[in-house]
Amino acid sequence: MINRKGAILITSLWILAILSILAMGIGFRVSVEARLAKYNMDRMRALYLAKAGIVKSLYRLSKNPTAYDSIYECGTVFSPEEKSDSGKLNAVFNSALDGGSFSVAYKEEAAAYPGMSDEERRININTAPQNVLENLLMYVGEDPGIAASIVQWRSPGPGLDDGYYQALPAPYKCKHEKFSAIEELLLVKGVNQQVFARLKDYVTIFGDPARFAININTAPKAVLGALIMAYAPADKIAADFCADKIIDFRSGPDKQQGTKDDTPFNSANINIEWISQGALSATQAANLKNYLIIKSNYFHIESTGIMNSSKVGKKVVCVAAKDTAGNFKFLYYREY
Repeated sequence: MINRKGAILITSLWILAILSILAMGIGFRVSVEARLAKYNMDRMRALYLAKAGIVKSLYRLSKNPTAYDSIYECGTVFSPEEKSDSGKLNAVFNSALDGGSFSVAYKEEAAAYPGMSDEERRININTAPQNVLENLLMYVGEDPGIAASIVQWRSPGPGLDDGYYQALPAPYKCKHEKFSAIEELLLVKGVNQQVFARLKDYVTIFGDPARFAININTAPKAVLGALIMAYAPADKIAADFCADKIIDFRSGPDKQQGTKDDTPFNSANINIEWISQGALSATQAANLKNYLIIKSNYFHIESTGIMNSSKVGKKVVCVAAKDTAGNFKFLYYREY
């Protein structure tokens, strides 16, 4: 009888142990699923925070009455109160909402800027002449000959490079149509990851399809230099000098781009000859002016939403085109 009672006790203890292990397993699984559910919920909330940043940016774009854009006020106009109060200025593109926040900002040439950027500061590879592309490639330290292949890729065929693409180990056809994304450059003869990495911050596929032009108020030095060399024309030393003078002029007294003392070009009467301190002649300056604008209509918006407690974040990147009536059309939209 004693042995029987002992066996029952041991069996009961084993059953209790197994049930305890099962309970712990179920509890752990429920805990994991609860955390996963919270993570997914935070991801969704972060996404909508990022979308809120896009909506606010579009609202600011619709309220822009000025005749020019700058790095400081790209696509928007700051009120006197916002300019004088750093807290109010920061709140324009950074807002806290329901346990999280969103931030609209971008990076360019190792500098970070709040707000939006315009596509007209970059060279449109669908409309840029070959000599502009050659100069840009030279500026970034790559073979200018690649420009001919870029032009062939976007131009109606047949082209001289067609045989090259067909002879590749994994052959494909030369597109002979406009670029659909800048990443498509990686398919072009001569463009590898290194070339693309050096070009990607200076090129776009968005802009006026009927005219090639660059915004003098926002374009980086490499873009300005490539344009000056193509249309002034000038050698790289002179182009560097003129590009630096343009950037110094628009940066204002503190010589820092994207600050409230910026002095952007605010009329079509851009005196490049005077700004270049005589490095460009009146004829060169006048020719260059034909390819310069001061107001943009295509805007790149990067909005990041993040939850305070979990630090879960989502990013939305889009390009919006603004028409003369202030309406917008999305040309690109992607969630990360």
